[in-house]
Amino acid sequence: MTKVFVWTLFVTLTLAACRPGKEQTDNGQGRLTYDTTKTAIISWDNTSNYPFDSINYHATMLTQDDINQVDSLLISSVTDYNNSLTDGHDDYKIDLKGKDYKKQLIAVTNSKGEKEIWINCFCDDWDKSWKTEIIEVHDGGPCYFNLKINLTTKKIYDFGVNGFA
Repeated sequence: MTKVFVWTLFVTLTLAACRPGKEQTDNGQGRLTYDTTKTAIISWDNTSNYPFDSINYHATMLTQDDINQVDSLLISSVTDYNNSLTDGHDDYKIDLKGKDYKKQLIAVTNSKGEKEIWINCFCDDWDKSWKTEIIEVHDGGPCYFNLKINLTTKKIYDFGVNGFA
């Protein structure tokens, strides 16, 4: 009976460990839980000056509250963008529910000490290392868009949707 219990426990733990989805990481300030099949948190490289300049910004860590705010503000900004489109421009609408978007997050603090996040969203990663390398695309329409959010002020800026080829 003990062997069956141990074997069942081993199989259950192995299957649970191999399952994709929610990840918990320790950022030094607490545990983060997010869907790793959809979201990548990338450390900012201040030598590239992209997507923030290296003079006024410094890399920072995200908290669970930050991630929750990013998701909420992202949905709000996409809704506002879609509602701003005039008739005849449905091809430019962003369909967060119908397409399988992934997102990359880069967190910084600005010269005022405010936390800002760059969010890069895309529905095709071409099997690239999207969890560690920024996906840059020219054209592609609303399958590719990005924006910045100042989490301190809740201001959304630099919202851009790629054009069509």
